[in-house]
Amino acid sequence: GLERVAAVLQGVRGNTYDSDLLRNVIRATEELSGKRYGADPEQDISFRVIADHARATAFVIADGVVPTNEGRGYVLRRIMRRALRHGRLLGFEGPFFSRVTDSVVRLMGSAYPELVAHKDYLAEVVRNEEERFAETLDKGLVLLEQAIKDLRRSGGTTLAGEAAFRLYDTYGFPLDLTEDILSSEGLSVDRAGFERAMEEQRTRAREGQKGTVYINAGLTDLRSRFVGDRIIEWESEVLATLVKGETRRGIVREGEEVEIVTAETPFYGESGGQVGDTGKLETARGDVVEILDTQKPQPSLTVHRGRVVRGAIQAGDRVRLTIDAERRNATRLNHSATHILHSALREILGTHVRQAGSLVAPDRLRFDFTHTSPVKDETLERIEDLVNAHIRENAEVTSEEMPLAEALKGGALAFFGEKYGERVRVLRMGDFSIELCGGTHVSRTGDIGLFKLKAEAGVASGVRRVEALTAEGALDWVRQREKVLKEAGSILKGSEEEVADKVEKLLAQQRELEKELVQLQSARAISQSDGMLSQARRLNGVNVVAGRVEGVDEKGLRDMADRLRDKLQPAVVVLGTVQGDRVSLLAAVSKEATQRYHAGNILKQIAPLIGGGGGGRPDFAQAGGKDPTRLDEALQKVYELIEKGA
Repeated sequence: GLERVAAVLQGVRGNTYDSDLLRNVIRATEELSGKRYGADPEQDISFRVIADHARATAFVIADGVVPTNEGRGYVLRRIMRRALRHGRLLGFEGPFFSRVTDSVVRLMGSAYPELVAHKDYLAEVVRNEEERFAETLDKGLVLLEQAIKDLRRSGGTTLAGEAAFRLYDTYGFPLDLTEDILSSEGLSVDRAGFERAMEEQRTRAREGQKGTVYINAGLTDLRSRFVGDRIIEWESEVLATLVKGETRRGIVREGEEVEIVTAETPFYGESGGQVGDTGKLETARGDVVEILDTQKPQPSLTVHRGRVVRGAIQAGDRVRLTIDAERRNATRLNHSATHILHSALREILGTHVRQAGSLVAPDRLRFDFTHTSPVKDETLERIEDLVNAHIRENAEVTSEEMPLAEALKGGALAFFGEKYGERVRVLRMGDFSIELCGGTHVSRTGDIGLFKLKAEAGVASGVRRVEALTAEGALDWVRQREKVLKEAGSILKGSEEEVADKVEKLLAQQRELEKELVQLQSARAISQSDGMLSQARRLNGVNVVAGRVEGVDEKGLRDMADRLRDKLQPAVVVLGTVQGDRVSLLAAVSKEATQRYHAGNILKQIAPLIGGGGGGRPDFAQAGGKDPTRLDEALQKVYELIEKGA
């Protein structure tokens, strides 16, 4: 590509890495590592890998991709972790890769201004991934060390390929690192087994791809035209029916679940985060199919999933397709709000924000976006205010089909993971939003009515998620919280505005009461322990106290036992208390008495009486049980055990 052209223009022969495009990135790695490129052929490989992957990382992150465990994010993560692995081979022990990618920004930023615009964000994403990889290596090393021990114990010399693949797939532990570590131990890895496990995973991924069942059913040549988002009903012909993933040549009868492809449809198939339409499909004979979902497994193929609720259906039937208009309307409100939200996020948080996933449903919307840190409450308020301001503008929402290149040149936002044809639909909202989108939308932003953010959280490294409501859903949500606030005010005997202050005062009172309770329990424990001093029995050369304590928690019980043991030594102290239907026992033995008596063994012998068990050290032990009625019997047995010298 570009580096080859640069190499030719600069008269570089044989190695494109010597052109200034990559040589300057290599030079940055030289400065950071203290090693020289060209001094060692093995190290040169690492220099080249780091340079190439740093450039790829910078551009991909600037385009809105973040490291994840699936899809494009997984490809980026593998690229970055391979570079980090080679960094370790060059001797890097701490973070370094963000400084290498920064050299890419300095080198190529003038030609690619998006690199400069996202410089800080890029550095933060790379640093976060470096930290995650360091943790991954630590975990992987522990597991690999255990695998090596198991291998030696069994007399083997080759690590199973499945085990190496599990380290790679689950923990991101590179195969070459596994091989290096095993080699240093005189062991090897079953590379063929690793490749088999890798291929099995690829096969599972291919089989799970959207649309595979329709390819297998031979429906790839079918076309189903979407007639537009303003149409509620439409007549068309059934082109094919599928039952349990197989084409049904004959009739699909009442009660059977079916997937139906029609030549044309007003039903929107799930794509771009928007859920599919629901509704019904009817024939002139009175047959009815309830459509429960609509999918779009291929760009030109829409599949209606449902159940025959009356009569039967088959390929060739003329049908009337009717969508659930109320559900469609609620969905389009949320979809349009998602576009406005995206615009507001970019304006307030920065242009590094890119859509990283979404859900547009009738009752809610969810929007994932690239951003490395939690969004503060006051910033969320600004975002919400800006969205509602755009809604109040009542800006016109227009769409236009045009060539993809023209749309991108005009500033339309496109998203990784979406499939675009040569011609695309460009959706504009006033002068604040322009995106490529094939979904259903409002005519004017004012149709949305109200927008309310519900929550914000992190869902992956470098990806945040917001959830929101619109229109009646947002209003209902606000009213529900008003109702809760009014009820709280009523309970607290104050106005809604006073709820927070009154709750804070109650919490302060509670904290004070808890302190007083602790003090009272402590005083009561001291009082009870003083009373027990006179009950101590001298048996076999030690002072023994075994008694029931009232109104004391486990901490208080321990304090009492410590106090009695210290005052009576040499001593054996066993105390019991009942809390609800549970019994707690505690034994404390002074140091000189532990030569003859073991606190844990004492409790092991008496705990069965209260339906429990326990144990512990020679000087201290605890036990629990569920039969309070036999606590006194258990405590009495302590005296018998000490008297017998047990």
